[in-house]
Amino acid sequence: MQALNERSSSRNFSAKELTKQQLSNLCWAAWGYNRIDSKKRTAPSSMNKQEMELYVVLKDGAYLYNAEKHQLDLIKEGDLRSYCGNQDFVAKAPVNFVYVANMKKADVEKPEDISPEHLATSHANTGFIAQNTYLACASEGLECVVRGSIDKKAFEKVLSLSPLHKVILAHTIGYGK
Repeated sequence: MQALNERSSSRNFSAKELTKQQLSNLCWAAWGYNRIDSKKRTAPSSMNKQEMELYVVLKDGAYLYNAEKHQLDLIKEGDLRSYCGNQDFVAKAPVNFVYVANMKKADVEKPEDISPEHLATSHANTGFIAQNTYLACASEGLECVVRGSIDKKAFEKVLSLSPLHKVILAHTIGYGK
């Protein structure tokens, strides 16, 4: 109840880094395994496709959250935070989550076969993940804001994602100013 009461959106972030434990907690809350034996997640996934991928963009690089090992796997080095959104605060906040649908996991073989129905399901799944992130941020005393304002094509290109990967939303996270 307290996390729900404290859940809010903010666009005023300090440059203060999150602790490794905070980042770990946020990744797990967003899209980790809470039933590891059956590989069930903290957020529901339509028809258990689990097509969503959590990209974590920090000052030193972009990572893919590996829920099975509960670790961040480096995708690309460098400060890529500016690719996570069009607003100035995005490139300065310590953490950006980017929620990406891997349509191959949703049984789509070719990019031209991605339908509005496929994406609608991924949008719903992203909503569950984003709300988990909001509540986890509230419980950690962090600020955050989910955003649709991201150049999706530029993000997909800079990370060399396949045409079957579709950016859905971004989520900026950090301490308030």
